[in-house]
Amino acid sequence: MPGVFALMLHAHIPYCRKSGTWPAGEEWLFEAMIETYIPLLKSLRSLHFDGIRPGIMIGLVPVLMEQLADEYMKGRFCEYMEDKIRRARTDMDRFSSDPARKAVAGYWLRTFEDSYRIWLTDFHRDILGTLKWLQEERAVDLLTSAATHAFLPLLEHDSAVFSQVRTGVETYERYFGRKPRGFWLPECAYRGPVLSVCGRPARAGIDEWLAAEGIDYFFVETVGIQSASFVENRGGEAFPDTSRGYLLPSGVSVFGRNEATGKQVWSTDQGYPGDPCYLEFHVKDPESGLRYRRVTGGAEKEVYDPDAAAERVRAHAEHFVTLLEEIARGAGVGTAEPVIASPYDCELFGHWWHEGVAWIEQVLRLLADKDTVVCRGLGEYIDRHRRDFSVITMKPSTWGLNSDFTVWLNPEHGWLWPYINSSASQMEEILEQARPGDERGHRILRQLGRELLLMEGSDWPFLLYTLQAKEYANQRFHHHHQRFLKLAWAARDLHDRSRLHDDELCRMEDVDCPWPGLDYERFRRRGGPA
Repeated sequence: MPGVFALMLHAHIPYCRKSGTWPAGEEWLFEAMIETYIPLLKSLRSLHFDGIRPGIMIGLVPVLMEQLADEYMKGRFCEYMEDKIRRARTDMDRFSSDPARKAVAGYWLRTFEDSYRIWLTDFHRDILGTLKWLQEERAVDLLTSAATHAFLPLLEHDSAVFSQVRTGVETYERYFGRKPRGFWLPECAYRGPVLSVCGRPARAGIDEWLAAEGIDYFFVETVGIQSASFVENRGGEAFPDTSRGYLLPSGVSVFGRNEATGKQVWSTDQGYPGDPCYLEFHVKDPESGLRYRRVTGGAEKEVYDPDAAAERVRAHAEHFVTLLEEIARGAGVGTAEPVIASPYDCELFGHWWHEGVAWIEQVLRLLADKDTVVCRGLGEYIDRHRRDFSVITMKPSTWGLNSDFTVWLNPEHGWLWPYINSSASQMEEILEQARPGDERGHRILRQLGRELLLMEGSDWPFLLYTLQAKEYANQRFHHHHQRFLKLAWAARDLHDRSRLHDDELCRMEDVDCPWPGLDYERFRRRGGPA
């Protein structure tokens, strides 16, 4: 019985349209497109045309889908790419007397020109359309997520959980023409039912909201499975284990992250990206901003050699496939194939780890010749083995520090949550009394919903915690909150046009414009999953 390698790539970029460029803002998306998304789709198409079914899962956060489909962002990406190509050509001349650096400049020029051409002519400027085609060809499985990557367990109002989940499902349906089976919980953050003082369920668990939308499965951190309790042990297991899938009482399946495969990519000590031959992410040329150094130690890092890096990619892919085989053999005998659930941030591959996409392709090509491990999506795995899943209940968990809510509910930035949760409460109150009599009233309520969704994104507390873009995150959060307050004031009396001038409403709609047809009714007070 072969092992099943369930590779999941979670793709997410915060909403950044017209909200800064560099070092924080629109270039977040453009870097991810050129360094991760385009190379990844190129590799997946190549595998497909070579008769190899990749079988991987890709989860897209809806706010990323909206930006990838946005014509303004596509136009800005063209400007970004043309600038990148100019910089590489300039470096070719600048390093004319430095053969090593000139060779790397030539590598960047070829890479940029090829990727830009592919995006324009092969993808027709449509990354989502290319993903849709790959899914229809059964090459990949696509998952959705919460609308703006909100940290769902800390949302105190069910209307907030529902609106994030429902918007995630509907956005997926709009772009991919079908209902999603899988759902990526932002930050792998899970919370079960909240009980009242008398022990009765006071709020539904996160999985119950997914079940109400027809979702089949999601992922949790390793500890989420390891600390779970059996409700029905169908396999006579000693304890829950990440090599199996499980059912929750809601009927949704859950899979835990495999630690061993995670360490090979994430660990600073054991992970492949730290190899001395790979491109150094943190060192850029002071003039062009292109990267010319490899991960060698010391203050003066050596010049990057793409050919040497490619050799390490092959060696690391072979090592990883051997690891998968060892895990599959050690998983024990059961009625279902052992599963190796390996979720990663998609942008790690290609962006943070430049050679990562090539490594994925090499792993998939090696697995195509194996009968010991197959790469397969979890939807297909559930169809084969769901009847064998034991039923469990789980404690709260995330894949962040300490596997709990430390990163997102920290004393230094915990002040965000009262703003978020009070805004959700205000939204409920406004919708109970609002009677829009014209299109302007509907626009105000839709924009109110957009600002609330954008305010709820987990990126703002995360960036405040890591200090990566502290001031930017602080400003972005307050901008959404201030817009929300202005719109809320106008929404409390939609007939008083002096409360919000039309030009200010237009400016808000121009900057924060995902989900043009957003149904603001989904923000009404709720008592549980419908």
